Amino acid sequence: MKNNFPRLAILSSRFPFPVEKGDKLRLYHQIRYLSDFYDIYLFSLSEAEIPDPDYQEIKQYCQSIFTYVEGKRNREFRVFLKYFDGVPSQVNYFYSKKIGRNMWKDLIMTNPDVVYCQLFRMAPYVEKLPAPKVLDIMDAFGNIAQLQAASSRGISEKIFWSKESQLLKNYEHILKERFSSFTIISERDADELKVINKQDIHIVRNGIDVDYFDSYDGTLPKNRFDISFIGNLEYRPNQEAAYYIANKMYPYFAEMGINLKVLIGGKGAEKLKSKITNDNIYLHGWYDDIREAYYSAPIFVAPIFLGSGMQNKVLEAMACSRDVICSSHVMEAMPMLKGYAKIADTLDDYFNSYMDIRDRSEKNNEQNSPLDVLKETLTWDKQCNNLRKVLEDARKYHKWDIDQYH
Repeated sequence: MKNNFPRLAILSSRFPFPVEKGDKLRLYHQIRYLSDFYDIYLFSLSEAEIPDPDYQEIKQYCQSIFTYVEGKRNREFRVFLKYFDGVPSQVNYFYSKKIGRNMWKDLIMTNPDVVYCQLFRMAPYVEKLPAPKVLDIMDAFGNIAQLQAASSRGISEKIFWSKESQLLKNYEHILKERFSSFTIISERDADELKVINKQDIHIVRNGIDVDYFDSYDGTLPKNRFDISFIGNLEYRPNQEAAYYIANKMYPYFAEMGINLKVLIGGKGAEKLKSKITNDNIYLHGWYDDIREAYYSAPIFVAPIFLGSGMQNKVLEAMACSRDVICSSHVMEAMPMLKGYAKIADTLDDYFNSYMDIRDRSEKNNEQNSPLDVLKETLTWDKQCNNLRKVLEDARKYHKWDIDQYH
């Protein structure tokens, strides 16, 4: 049933449920919140048909959902054919001219008051639409690609990511005039966007449902491991963190007389079993309730040195009252939490931080709790309200006449 709210068209490169990836988690909560203020029309790409339970979970917040299915092979072949066309590969991967024609018709029929586009990769579908448009850049992907090029193992990989980084940065320049406003997760990522006017970039962080994570009472015993690392292990920065724990951190701790029991968990963990064979490092795949993973160890480590944006896994670990040891690279994106985690960039840092936490625990000294900060500044509702203000400003200052496109 229509609510006679303003019509909001949302474009996403992945269907936002289940929430096993950061972009899906972010968009799911944004849709949930914004549905109280807008009639939402979701335009979503997918590599397969959406299972009905997933569809219904999102449908409760939307007036209509348009899905456009295209197989992975077609996408990969298109990237191969268009490798030299001067467009970032991740944009070519998701942009189909056929889908573009169909989506354009659906957008015109919907007649939205404002458009919210998640990520650069969806921009070609609406960049020529003369509507008030907000682009959620989310992370500084050009900088991510640059970091991946610097850490590449082979020459071909280095060449690919170096080129992709430059193409993404060029693409930022193209899009800066084609959207009303931009949102991004952190100040650090905003600073990496050199060509977009700072007044047009708005910080919309990820949030956390503190009460949900703080209230876990599962059947499995807590703290069965010494440390844990949880994340989507199909994502390269998380894979590198897992290998760092297994190949560097674990041996270093053993040399220092500490034999760790380690949990590495999350989607894709099973794919790491051929490279991580230590019996004291347990690999666990998808969790139906991710809280089980966090509560399995008192200390959460995040040795992430690649990537960008805000690490949801650190927020979730803190909401579960876990001690956190993470790299300075991770903490730069969430400065308001700097006093609630130990910062470690070397093996010696991780070992000393671990021993400090263990000694404090043995003396029954309480940790400095971040829960109040999480509740005050990083709830999903507060962050999504920041997005709502950006969308309202876009509607207020940018008008367009849909009738000329009928």
